[in-house]
Amino acid sequence: MEDMYDDKDLQRLYDEEYFSTRSRPPMWIRRAEFIIEKFQPKTVLDVGCAYGELVKGLNDMGVEAYGVDGSEYAINNSDSSIRSKLFKVNLNSDKFPFDEKIFDVVGSFYSVEHIHNIDFFAKELQRILKDDGICWFLTPDEGLEQRNETDVFTNPFEEWKKIFEDRGFKVTKFSPHEMMALRGKLGKFKFYLWPKSIQNIIKKIAYDYSNRKMKDTSFILTKN
Repeated sequence: MEDMYDDKDLQRLYDEEYFSTRSRPPMWIRRAEFIIEKFQPKTVLDVGCAYGELVKGLNDMGVEAYGVDGSEYAINNSDSSIRSKLFKVNLNSDKFPFDEKIFDVVGSFYSVEHIHNIDFFAKELQRILKDDGICWFLTPDEGLEQRNETDVFTNPFEEWKKIFEDRGFKVTKFSPHEMMALRGKLGKFKFYLWPKSIQNIIKKIAYDYSNRKMKDTSFILTKN
């Protein structure tokens, strides 16, 4: 699929039905905590922010965070307290509404696979990311057979690595297992009372096991 979505396509595809199952505040609060624990950022951009739940979580924890998304529906139904920090952007063609080199962390969670114009997107990432900043991507690792009208790039890690290395980034695998909470389904075992080093081993095993079904790939971009 080489054709880029125009605004009419974006509003048709990313509507109320598309977002009907995508609000999960506790997950985004934990992800915000993890981003702060792992990267200690002052400024964060969430690419494909949907309702801005990560943006709200980060701002509530004292981080200056913003979001961009192509869907008018999602942004218009975001929490009013952070709506001024969310911007409608066609990631294939619209310049991000930010100055150069201002973000410590850019996150993109199940969004990059929706973008057609990777050349344009990569140039915008290079422009807004600080020289020592990082981009963290979580995206399906499912291959060509899983592509559909919204998921135009379901690449394995090796393909993403080449795509972004060809566009001036260093690309490394990144396991986000430390983000997992041990009080949910695993709470009955009280692993959360164990030493942190042991907790992280348990989290890595649990994450790798659950990822057999999720089939995600997680990686970090840094500037060369």
